[in-house]
Amino acid sequence: MTAAPASTPVAATTAAYVTPPASAATPVAPVATSPAAASAPSVSPAAFTVTTPNPQDHLNLDVLRQNHLVDHQGVLEGQRLFKQSSESSVLDPFNWSVMAYKSHYRLNVYYKGRLYTSYHAVFGRSLSSGAKLWEGDRRTPEGAYHIVAKHPSGRFRYFLRIDYPNDVDRVRFAELREDGKIPGRVREGGEIGIHGTDNPILNIGNVNWTTGCISIDNSDIVELARLLPIGTLVVIKP
Repeated sequence: MTAAPASTPVAATTAAYVTPPASAATPVAPVATSPAAASAPSVSPAAFTVTTPNPQDHLNLDVLRQNHLVDHQGVLEGQRLFKQSSESSVLDPFNWSVMAYKSHYRLNVYYKGRLYTSYHAVFGRSLSSGAKLWEGDRRTPEGAYHIVAKHPSGRFRYFLRIDYPNDVDRVRFAELREDGKIPGRVREGGEIGIHGTDNPILNIGNVNWTTGCISIDNSDIVELARLLPIGTLVVIKP
């Protein structure tokens, strides 16, 4: 699939992302900043209760209230901030970030460091865990990336391409090739992103079926494509 010309991506950040202890202040998401930015705590996937393995799952409001992620009316803090923002603020990629948790089938979206929404997601169909190493290993990458293009897709509704491979991926690939630990003719690969699904039953059943991308429900990818500007930080965790 050929992606539309990409805008210049925001500089990659290698900041660590940690889950705050129970006594910590209101947790926030990583926000795209300069490469020298300090780390920012993220919301633990434990804040979500999945009652069914499909997009009908819901947020555990009790946990969200305990962590000050919703206001007294039950509105997520990120959505409240979004409604109060100007158009220029909404279009600024530095105000958005995404955290994907492969082992929790979860993709969280943050606005100005606060939870905006959460989607059910599935990932690459490799039976081996870990970061993506080369093209064709069917693993979803792990690390910090940015959305560099987005366009409609006949198969997946929308495709939001990320800048895989990044510098960390390239160094790892070169080292593995030098050590003879990867097939001789493979490449690093590319064209990895977030998209919808042409087989919703697999997503509903928590079946990791992609060749390395992140798949969410079709209605969710339409919303995500509308919300996220090019340059948005995307952090993919195990």
